[in-house]
Amino acid sequence: MKKKKLVLITMYKSTKEKYLKDLYYFFDDYLDIEGYSISEGINDVIKGDLALIISAILPNLAKEYLSHDIEIVYMNRTFTKDSVRQLYDLPFGMKAMLSSNTSSSSISCISSLYGIGIKHLHLIPVYPGIEIMPDTKIAITPAQRKYVPKFVDNIIDIGWRVIDVSTLMDITTKLGIMSKDLEEKIIKYSKNIIPQSDGLDFTINNTSIIKNEMDTLLNVIDDGVIVTDMDYKIIHYNKAIGRILNFNESYIYNLVDLNEVFPSKVLMGIMEKKSIDNKLIKSLKSNKSFVVTKRIINVYDNMYGYVIIIKDITEFENLERKLRKQLVKQGYIAKYKFENIIGKSEKMIDTIKKAKKIACIDATTLITGESGTGKELFAQSIHNASKRKNNPFVAINCASLPSELLESELFGYDEGAFTGAKKGGKKGLFQLAHSGTIFLDEIGDMPIKVQVKLLRVLQEKEVMSIGSNSIVPIDVRVIAATNQNLKDLMHVGKFRKDLYYRLNVLNLYIPPLRERKGDIPYLAKNILQNINMNNKKIDNILMKFFENYSWEGNVRELKNCIEYMAYMGADVLTAKDLPKDMDYSKQDEYDFIEEEIFPELLPKEKELTVFILKLLKKRSGGRRFIYNQAYLNEIETTEHEIRKLMNYLTKKGFITIKTKRQGSILTDKGKKALYNI
Repeated sequence: MKKKKLVLITMYKSTKEKYLKDLYYFFDDYLDIEGYSISEGINDVIKGDLALIISAILPNLAKEYLSHDIEIVYMNRTFTKDSVRQLYDLPFGMKAMLSSNTSSSSISCISSLYGIGIKHLHLIPVYPGIEIMPDTKIAITPAQRKYVPKFVDNIIDIGWRVIDVSTLMDITTKLGIMSKDLEEKIIKYSKNIIPQSDGLDFTINNTSIIKNEMDTLLNVIDDGVIVTDMDYKIIHYNKAIGRILNFNESYIYNLVDLNEVFPSKVLMGIMEKKSIDNKLIKSLKSNKSFVVTKRIINVYDNMYGYVIIIKDITEFENLERKLRKQLVKQGYIAKYKFENIIGKSEKMIDTIKKAKKIACIDATTLITGESGTGKELFAQSIHNASKRKNNPFVAINCASLPSELLESELFGYDEGAFTGAKKGGKKGLFQLAHSGTIFLDEIGDMPIKVQVKLLRVLQEKEVMSIGSNSIVPIDVRVIAATNQNLKDLMHVGKFRKDLYYRLNVLNLYIPPLRERKGDIPYLAKNILQNINMNNKKIDNILMKFFENYSWEGNVRELKNCIEYMAYMGADVLTAKDLPKDMDYSKQDEYDFIEEEIFPELLPKEKELTVFILKLLKKRSGGRRFIYNQAYLNEIETTEHEIRKLMNYLTKKGFITIKTKRQGSILTDKGKKALYNI
């Protein structure tokens, strides 16, 4: 797809080069970007999708060079937090020059500083050609030191102004290029700058508000501002109100009372307190959320009215970042992503591909697979690839806690709910996971009593703490995992049928290690890297053994085995370094191959026969047990077919059938055969 074109127009070459560099940082992957300066001359008509003009004095000059159909946006500029921090420490009323290359640049810079709350200084514009020089030897300059008068003793360089977040958002919105990566980049950037609207909070908290100053200040602020008297009659507002609240110009012009802006329920919440900090409200009309701040206008201890600041939800990012830090501190965060999953086999590639699709669908998910296959690794990766990635990931093992304790952990409790209940009560994991994901590991071991409560949470999307009568609505994605056959548990009454179908909206099966032997060399290398044992090598015979071993504990067992060998063995790891409980025999001791053992069987029958032998090597079992394991491993078969193949294996001497309770076991001939299959 052809990229859209953004055009930057400045007065001077140095300004063009500075801001082109910033725009490339944000938009180079998304837009074609060109820059022009009036001072260098422009020879042709400039075409594009959007023109970004750096100064309010340029439009008339720039328009003669622009095609008539190009949309124009004016750049709002601000400062980084580090650059102006030193200004807050200067004494109130101190006189200082603001030195820059032109009068318009000096005045614009002063306006920007006032806009972010630097109103305690008496700033005087100074520029080349000024007729009367101010009587101060202190100068503040935005990276324009060469224009500071030579007699100045104290120069405070606050650096170039930077592009305000509001302008970056204007560009992404108008050109329709917002993406996850770009959003994250802008969020990271905004952490280090002072948005223009933040200065109003500073001004309201620390200075008297004078109407003629407000006229200048309010319309350079990107957030909505309304000034009222003590009866909430509107006496002033800025243009941003219309854009944020979707009001047309004529409606704004006729605004008289605050009840024309907010619904009555929301207005009551605003009026009941004299001061409000970052109150979140939602508009049902526009389906948008806003953050409202309210301050008293207090001049010499006399209250004259209120200032109400309405921020778009995009400005809510600061609070979201604080929450993210808090989640990291508490441990409610997913560490792993899909790129952390080691697997190049066809089965693993298909599994990861399916998991990525599941991540994009905000629905309950059931992950199945044997113990040690990495079900939580996949759960965390799904969360981190979903729209909930910036919110909590809370995990709990349902088999690790008794019924009563599991219930209180999941759903929380009120003070006095039971003996030993914590004073003040405790929030449950579902509440802590609000807006994020909860991972319920080993869901098959959840007691029936707790299953009933979980079913209600999934159905109603609300939770009630133990000992409480109040219901708390929650927005949580549930990912459950099990190494058991939940359908078998349903048949014996250990798992609720209705809960199973609530959980199994999306399902993901993780193949065992023995079904993806090609991944073992990559996993082994990764395990050695993770324990800083890159110098250790695995000889070919040992690797062949690894690839033919059954690995009942899957990746977890492989990890424990390699770590033991790395710590205890030599630089080249051989079969002699294996843990004593691992049965090792050399490959060439056996002269069986699959084709010689099962010449009468069809390919599909051979595959199922090998599966039966590998299963019986791990433990004895009957026809029903083998059928259930085949189902878990997504092998299509019937009990009749399994009975036929077990009779075949018995006649060939690969297995022997014991009593009904003991089931069938592998013979020595069967064990030997497996090493060459």
